[in-house]
Amino acid sequence: MRLIFLSIFCVVLLAVAPGFAGEPPRRIVSLAPSLTELACALGLEKNLVGVTTFCDRPVSVKGKPTVGGPANPSLEAVLSLRPDVVLVDEEGVGSNLAKRLQKLGIRTVVFHGSRLDKLAAAVRQLGQELGVPQPANQLAARIEQALKPLKTILPVRTLFVIWPDPLVAAGPGSLLDDAMKLSGMTNIAGDARSGYPRLSLEAVISRNPQLIIAGQGEKLVGPMKRMLNHLNSLDTVKQGRVCIVSDALYRPGPRIPEGIAELRGCLELARKGQRP
Repeated sequence: MRLIFLSIFCVVLLAVAPGFAGEPPRRIVSLAPSLTELACALGLEKNLVGVTTFCDRPVSVKGKPTVGGPANPSLEAVLSLRPDVVLVDEEGVGSNLAKRLQKLGIRTVVFHGSRLDKLAAAVRQLGQELGVPQPANQLAARIEQALKPLKTILPVRTLFVIWPDPLVAAGPGSLLDDAMKLSGMTNIAGDARSGYPRLSLEAVISRNPQLIIAGQGEKLVGPMKRMLNHLNSLDTVKQGRVCIVSDALYRPGPRIPEGIAELRGCLELARKGQRP
């Protein structure tokens, strides 16, 4: 009799728990900027009760309570917000943190979309977990459309600068490397041993990129100018095949289609610059 009672109790508990029966969780804490963007894109901004100090998009989330940075969130701060669910990313502290939260009785959702080939499926899964499958399916379809490989005969040798001084580039295994390959580019740092290798200026000159891409930002202006001065022997620099893009591709989130479009615009810039 007691076993029957416990079984019924568990069924009732699951039925009323937020986020388990198709109803979005009322109190969500996001521990990654990309997940904050995704939650808002799925219509759950009002349900976000906590974010990280790096969560700056959309602008309207800046007033929400913060729980620390993605690499070192405060468990005490997370618990104080009484979340129904905590969103964590698979990279960094994600998996280990999820286990700690689960031991404390906090439901967690781990996002497995850090690579482009997994992103659409991960968005759909996130939508299922958060009770918003329809907007998630729509966003995933938009991402899939944007990620169709670009047919190109001659790949363009490309350097994607993460930071110019010292020079750190996008390397193999990174989302940016995935995006470059999809867009008809050959990453000159593609044979590095890490996702974000440090390159010497001599190595860049010897590999002679046909296109240089870098992110925008006030802090990058001075270091970027110095780097390009050191690389002024390259035809790429002489002919102005340097493309500045937004941070859309820096996060596996809803702005990925815009980031891919920017990258392909850079590719067109390179091709025009190569024409006689």
